Amino acid sequence: MTMLIMLAEYASALGLGGNCEMEGRAMLSTLAGSLQRLGHNVSYPSSGHRTGAGEPIFIEGQRDFEEVLGSQEAEAGLLIAPDELQGHLLEILESRTANLGCSPQAAQLCADKLLSTQRLKENRVPVADVVAGPDVLTGCSRYVIKPRFGCGSEGVRVVSQPRPPQGYIVTRYVEGLHLSASFIVGREGFLPLTINRQIINFQGEGMSYQGSQVPYRTPREAEIWEAAAKAASVLGLSGYAGIDFVVGDLPRVVDVNARPTTSIVGIAQVMKEELGDLILRARFGGMPEKVTISGECSFTKDELSCR
Repeated sequence: MTMLIMLAEYASALGLGGNCEMEGRAMLSTLAGSLQRLGHNVSYPSSGHRTGAGEPIFIEGQRDFEEVLGSQEAEAGLLIAPDELQGHLLEILESRTANLGCSPQAAQLCADKLLSTQRLKENRVPVADVVAGPDVLTGCSRYVIKPRFGCGSEGVRVVSQPRPPQGYIVTRYVEGLHLSASFIVGREGFLPLTINRQIINFQGEGMSYQGSQVPYRTPREAEIWEAAAKAASVLGLSGYAGIDFVVGDLPRVVDVNARPTTSIVGIAQVMKEELGDLILRARFGGMPEKVTISGECSFTKDELSCR
């Protein structure tokens, strides 16, 4: 059955510029192309940019963005927005159409890095431990300071003293490989897609995401998927989501994205199934037990800017 589907990608819709808009456009193009190949009609709010598939609805700011979410006549919608805005915007989306992503409540929990990390630890999911005060334990000389609310690697620093400014949290630095797990949660349960290697640039105290290798083959795959599935259950995730890990002694969760992530750009190149079809099946039923991955795709942020 052909559906009208709204793809609401915040950064590209508002023309925010920088890495957020660049990655947002790449995700929007990937999802719109997948859904159009399936025969669906796609619309998306835009500040002027046109993607290769679907029809734009031109807007001029956040108020327009919210009005489009609350007034469109699509039969289903998928939101990609900054973590701290997800809950509010998802409530607006759900008032008008079927939400293809996480619930507002799950999105709000995942947006709060302190509360979500505490929830995971309480349920025995390995995490990078939060440092609440002076860290008197021996054997830790580096710490990660990051915004309590925020997305990606923006504002993340590696320091020797755990003294965060207001609005930031501190975790112990974990040595290991930076990987992410991409998956879909639907009526039939948890569907693994790919484990990906994150290309991270460390410069001074700063660290920044530069791209991904999709998939990344690792002998610790079963261990990572077990942690990802448990974290998804604890946090109440649904639809497509991604979890960032540092894999050392254990696969430790360092960030949870209750929404599509940039890894979908690579996943769409190596997965036989259509990503749009899996996202729809997660919401309406009929999800497969597994997907077929063939080959490998690596991309950098610079390459995304050409999309």
